Amino acid sequence: MKRWDYKKIPLNEAPRKQDDVDVLWDAGEEGWELVQILPNGIAYLKREVVPSVADSLEVSTEEFEDNVDEETESVADSREAARQVKPKYRDPATGETWSGRGRMASWLKRKSDAGEDIDDYLV
Repeated sequence: MKRWDYKKIPLNEAPRKQDDVDVLWDAGEEGWELVQILPNGIAYLKREVVPSVADSLEVSTEEFEDNVDEETESVADSREAARQVKPKYRDPATGETWSGRGRMASWLKRKSDAGEDIDDYLV
């Protein structure tokens, strides 16, 4: 995966004897690539980060797969935990529950329509 450095150059603040094109040309000579020039005169540039020797050390395939598996499992566990909502209401007769989110459960709606207080079913 490529990593990028970013830089912005205010073209309005270029030295008097230098044109905007010259400033951009000099940046290009240093390896910067023009991304965009905004109407307010700011040029955005990027260049690829060259990996250092320490970064280029190869990781064994097994270590890499183990790390990916661990990260994937932890993300999946956190998503699952976020999805699980504890029930807020329970019908003691049938054991049916409702979390209090979304549309009211049909069993609780029937009790409410019958005039019962739904607070009696709070867990």
